[in-house]
Amino acid sequence: MDLKDKLEVVVAGVKTRFRRLGKGSPMLAISGLLGGDAMPAAEAASTTHETYAPDPPGFRDSEPPSERLTMEFLAGRWKPEFHAEAIGRRAIVGLGFSAGASALIQYAATHPGAVEKLVLYEPIIRGRELPTWLKGFIVATFIPGAASVILKTAPHLAPLLPGVSEVSYKKRLRLVEGVRSPRCAGELGRSLLRCDLTQQLTSLEIPVLIIRGDGKGGLVPPKTLEELSGRYISHMQLPGLRHFAGGSAQVQIVEAAREFLQPSRHL
Repeated sequence: MDLKDKLEVVVAGVKTRFRRLGKGSPMLAISGLLGGDAMPAAEAASTTHETYAPDPPGFRDSEPPSERLTMEFLAGRWKPEFHAEAIGRRAIVGLGFSAGASALIQYAATHPGAVEKLVLYEPIIRGRELPTWLKGFIVATFIPGAASVILKTAPHLAPLLPGVSEVSYKKRLRLVEGVRSPRCAGELGRSLLRCDLTQQLTSLEIPVLIIRGDGKGGLVPPKTLEELSGRYISHMQLPGLRHFAGGSAQVQIVEAAREFLQPSRHL
């Protein structure tokens, strides 16, 4: 299949665009709330897995849902319906980044048997632990119209918005790359601030690998990683990576998880 071709399926009332590539056991690659899509990781993983990389509702080429976009909607409706319609009844390997990793935790915890292992890069486990700059970014940039007004009337002030210097607003001043619906981004951001997935994560009886970058202001505090160490949970830190990984960084994450992803690691 040409990687430029996109497929489409309607799930949870949302016209969802996705790419499918590679052969092997199925993998679902989910991007985060901020930054680019998960295609670099999907392409890297396609050498060993049949990889599915959908655009989440309200992002890039997928339509926004008519209802509120929350973690519960993503994990409870959209993700299981996408799994059933696009992938079928096969258990998946989940590869998630940031908010996408958080949604995979909730999906695996609430749908036993649907996921056989998880690779999570910088998952948001406890919303209250998010760094101050990211909390400020969510609050400031998702007030309806606030960021757009600043960018149009005083673009030189954009770097002063909370968290913008960390996210990087780039040449076109796109504060959140790929957002099709600011409403959805705001709703999902507020949902992330409220989440606490500690109990769901520790209840999983499948192999889980949590990967953390070593950049300042990471989304998973080292203390939290230490608390989560257990029979099924392992973790690693990759030097030189920040919280939002794209391009070559995603490939590096997949390569670091190769051994973990081998079939011999199944329970």
